[in-house]
Amino acid sequence: MLRFAVVAFLDDVALEAEFEPDEVPLHVSLLGAASTEADLDQVVSAVEAAYSSHGVFVARGGDDELVGADEVEATLVVDDGDLADAHLALVVDLRDLGVRVVDPSTVGRRYRPFVAVAAESDDRAGRIERGERLELRAVAVLDLAPDGDPDRVRVVDQFPLL
Repeated sequence: MLRFAVVAFLDDVALEAEFEPDEVPLHVSLLGAASTEADLDQVVSAVEAAYSSHGVFVARGGDDELVGADEVEATLVVDDGDLADAHLALVVDLRDLGVRVVDPSTVGRRYRPFVAVAAESDDRAGRIERGERLELRAVAVLDLAPDGDPDRVRVVDQFPLL
């Protein structure tokens, strides 16, 4: 079973880069942790289909809030609604692949883009600030258990937004 997430990193991150789950660089969550019996190529195709018609997303840091069932400390991301539109397109495309999300409270019409506050990180001081301008230039697919190891996260695909 493939466990994955879809994100937009705030800074450049190399393809195939690996991290411990709590050390993934700052990113906007486009689709939180999910699983499927489909293969990686099918998931990547769905992600590309949902985001290929979008260019660079321009947004700003918003209010701090607790997000999701686990009440993750995060800063909401404010844009013109394109991030939510692309998310909804992705959810529709992934539905046919039998994708199950870990936290349904962050998906579909309840989706709000956010950047989780990193615990003890040097990465941009571990957070974004209210009003901070963000340019999301690429979308990445993360394998949340590469080779069956849930203690690692790997960037398995990434494509630019043009």
